[in-house]
Amino acid sequence: MARRWWKIGHLAPGQHVHERGSTLRHEPGWQTKMAINGFGAVCTAVVALVFATTKFRDGAWVVLILRPAVVAAFSLIHRHYRNLARHLSLEDYGAPPSVSRHRVILPIGGVHRGTLLALRYAMLLSDDVTAVHVSTDPAEAERVQAKWELWGEGVRLVILDSPYRLLLEPLLGYIEAVAAQRQPNETITIIVPQFVPRRWWNNLLHTQAATMLRLALLFKPGIVITDVPYQVE
Repeated sequence: MARRWWKIGHLAPGQHVHERGSTLRHEPGWQTKMAINGFGAVCTAVVALVFATTKFRDGAWVVLILRPAVVAAFSLIHRHYRNLARHLSLEDYGAPPSVSRHRVILPIGGVHRGTLLALRYAMLLSDDVTAVHVSTDPAEAERVQAKWELWGEGVRLVILDSPYRLLLEPLLGYIEAVAAQRQPNETITIIVPQFVPRRWWNNLLHTQAATMLRLALLFKPGIVITDVPYQVE
């Protein structure tokens, strides 16, 4: 309150200042009111200091440490939402930039019904579609390439060799190499085929490629991760 009266004392007669939850107006006799509230604030500070010194181990630490920490956490959360709202605001935003190019990357582990469903969806989004297969077995890569020539509808297939039997790392390396050459206002969409078993616990038996890609590429601008579910009857 002492600080509030200090602000009021520096206002000209008739001047109004709007603050959160109140409006400040010049009032005569503000000096006396500020002095009274200031004296009360000093007495409160002295009592709090004595209480903190003598009762710290008996629970005063909750008031001195825990409560300010909670208030600070709430303040940071409020600041986060306020900044987020400011960045999402459409005021002075103008027209959004147009997409100059849309490139689609389709990671495949094999050629099957789920792959073909994802391929059809990818071809609806863009004419620039590239299928990517991470090869840990040359014989299996040959079978995938042979099936893709039959079922791939002319979409190009890139085979990435992985001699150390890694699956995610070579794929991420390829995506990051493509993203490094991304043109302004270009969007890259990663289409991931996803199996949806009838029983929910069967999902634990399958690799969650879409989830891992999202976590790895979450902060990459211009990249969208989309999974295409295939319900297994």
